[in-house]
Amino acid sequence: MKKGKVDRPFVIALLILVGFGLLMVFSASMYSSTVDGSKGYSLFLKQFGFVALGLLVMGFMSNIDYRKYNNKKISMILLGVTVFLLLLVLIPGIGVKVNDARRWLNVGIGQFQPSELAKVTGILYLSSLLTREPEVLNGSTWEFTKQCMIPIFLICGITAIEPSLSAAMAIGFGMVAVLYFAGVRFKRFAPYAALGAAGVIGLMILEPWRLERFNVFLGRGSYDYQITQSLLAIGTGGIFGQGLGNGKQKFLFLPELQNDFIFANIGEEFGLIGCVFVLGLFAFIIWRGFKIANTSPDRFGYLYTSSVMLLLGFQVFVNVGVATSVIPVTGMALPFVSAGGTSMVVLFAMLGPILNISRQADLRKRKGRRK
Repeated sequence: MKKGKVDRPFVIALLILVGFGLLMVFSASMYSSTVDGSKGYSLFLKQFGFVALGLLVMGFMSNIDYRKYNNKKISMILLGVTVFLLLLVLIPGIGVKVNDARRWLNVGIGQFQPSELAKVTGILYLSSLLTREPEVLNGSTWEFTKQCMIPIFLICGITAIEPSLSAAMAIGFGMVAVLYFAGVRFKRFAPYAALGAAGVIGLMILEPWRLERFNVFLGRGSYDYQITQSLLAIGTGGIFGQGLGNGKQKFLFLPELQNDFIFANIGEEFGLIGCVFVLGLFAFIIWRGFKIANTSPDRFGYLYTSSVMLLLGFQVFVNVGVATSVIPVTGMALPFVSAGGTSMVVLFAMLGPILNISRQADLRKRKGRRK
């Protein structure tokens, strides 16, 4: 393995984003933590611990040759473990139920969310498969269905049952991204896309509250408190914001402020400038990530890195889109900014192999050999 330095601009931008995220989690949660009977900085300290763990995981993985993940046995084991954990969550008494949803496992020191793990194992599985067996894309329909589409529908279907449709969509988006970058033909993929869309519509119809959210977005539903408060927060922030800690939504006006609606807190306290700053950091990280992908020494590095970056962009778009009422309300964290243990550690783990790729790629000269 060629020893080199990781892509410094990528890492520096990431650290700035994570540091800013910690600041916003502290600001958004200090009042609710006090109301819960704990100290105002309890959630911040917990989040700081997850960030520290995530950095250690990312640093460790950045020193492992990423080609080792391009292994059929490893990818299949990871996929099998992920499916097992997703099923385990659904078992009463084992899966932790919060707000009528079973999405977590109690692991002693905290709660673990298998759907977050599924995001990286799904991308890893397909990237490895389509590097080792690229003929699957253009081979028999059964082989394509068995090796590519059944795993996608299986993982997304189990996740949707929790229920967590937003997580299922994110997992599916990441895995489909691998197919896209691998060069899947539209005619081959179209029937499965139609089936997936029908499944999403069916789940919306079966759960009236999902359909109600969509109707609210179209202006035909009832009053949506969260979106109203989110827009109010962003609007009152103006250009320069109210100042760190001076936001009012943290006083229990906007639920999940430190999670799904943390972008509203950024807008309220740092204004338009803060919002542009955060979005600019994301844009730079994703651009730099695609640059690493395009200079990757092989096809596996290209597929994995490109798909992770596209998934990252998708999650940012959904979170910001919900907070600004551009898309219907759905629960999705803002990567590296929102509070959340499993999400934070898994995100860092996803970037570990990408940093290793950057160690072996010359971003200035090499155009990428994706063989």
